[in-house]
Amino acid sequence: QWKNPDYSQDGVPVKEQKETTGHAVRAMYLYTGAADVAAAKNDLGYMNSMKTVWEDVVYRNMYITGGIGSSGSNEGFSADYDLPNENAYCETCASVGMVFWNQRMNLLTGESKYVDVLERSLYNGALDGLSLSGDRFFYGNPLASSGKHSRSEWFGTACCPSNISRLIASLGNYVYAKSNDAVWVNLFVGSNTTISLKNAKVLIRQETNYPWDGNNAIHVSPDRKTKFKVNIRIPGWAQGKPVPGETYKYVEEGSTPFQLKLNGKEVPFVLNNGYAVIERVWNKNDVINLVLPMEVKKVVSSDNVKENAGKVALERGPLVYCFEHADNKGKAMNNILPDNAKATANFRQDLLGGVTTIECEAAVVRPSGDGSSVETVRESITAIPYFSWANRGNGEMQVWVPRKAVSVLVK
Repeated sequence: QWKNPDYSQDGVPVKEQKETTGHAVRAMYLYTGAADVAAAKNDLGYMNSMKTVWEDVVYRNMYITGGIGSSGSNEGFSADYDLPNENAYCETCASVGMVFWNQRMNLLTGESKYVDVLERSLYNGALDGLSLSGDRFFYGNPLASSGKHSRSEWFGTACCPSNISRLIASLGNYVYAKSNDAVWVNLFVGSNTTISLKNAKVLIRQETNYPWDGNNAIHVSPDRKTKFKVNIRIPGWAQGKPVPGETYKYVEEGSTPFQLKLNGKEVPFVLNNGYAVIERVWNKNDVINLVLPMEVKKVVSSDNVKENAGKVALERGPLVYCFEHADNKGKAMNNILPDNAKATANFRQDLLGGVTTIECEAAVVRPSGDGSSVETVRESITAIPYFSWANRGNGEMQVWVPRKAVSVLVK
């Protein structure tokens, strides 16, 4: 493979590239550098190439978790829409690379869709690579398991442990951005920072329990009265679209509107590039309150993703959910989740370090008492955030669940 130029994204010059190829991690590092050069040099060739390649990655070659690189044989990309679940490679380093690249694309263009993808990769595809105890790691991150997957203490090729560790440590780099006269709030993370604008220094402080709830208080306190813009990202998932492109969509269209207030009152804003933009003279101790709709959403794939035909996945906010053996009587592959199944969210402080679970009424297929047939019973099943699976021993897990019974396999 080393002799194949496409494996190293070297088949054609970068400015002529229109689709992604080869090793996923190396691709992310190359594209991150190309986006940096595009910004530094104002180079339209690199800009246009990176926008086109980004669409190829996100529209046709990305998992719902933000993971990329489905093939283990080349640790990278295969054919468009080839997105197997249990055999997904989705290297942790590739999701880390998606964070790097999408941050640069956001800085290059000012468009929030890149942070939408960054957030998805960060909270799902990348964070899954690290155990809750912080000392075990996934190299690959499958979206289904029959029980053979578990995190390891280390790897002979130890890129993933160090990469996910430095990403977690550098989280503060991705929360805010700025120009001479504007601030961007990209991620909703409890934090404090001082941002220097042309005419003022601005203390920004966030109070939030995101992603478990959607209530975000953003304190804006300049050292003097100053006019500038505050751009607050309104995630695509809060506007009825899980990810850019047409590969994934919600079963139920529409969404509860987000709410935005300043000092407790309605505030005028404009939506621009996916951001709610408030431009005014800011005073010390101003507070923006953003309420995002944290509904449980059912996601389906386009027909192009053959692996997910007739299946549905669950999301809540930026988090993708999965069903794991530990919460569902030792099984996770025997559930049918019809479109009319009700789903409720509950925060469980006692579970997995404190997570919000999703409870669903589902049809559960089991062997009959005498083993001569199968039976289907209505039961409540529990989904957990995808990043938190595989922390309670080996067992079944799946993200994509059948919507109807099309075949029966009882082990």
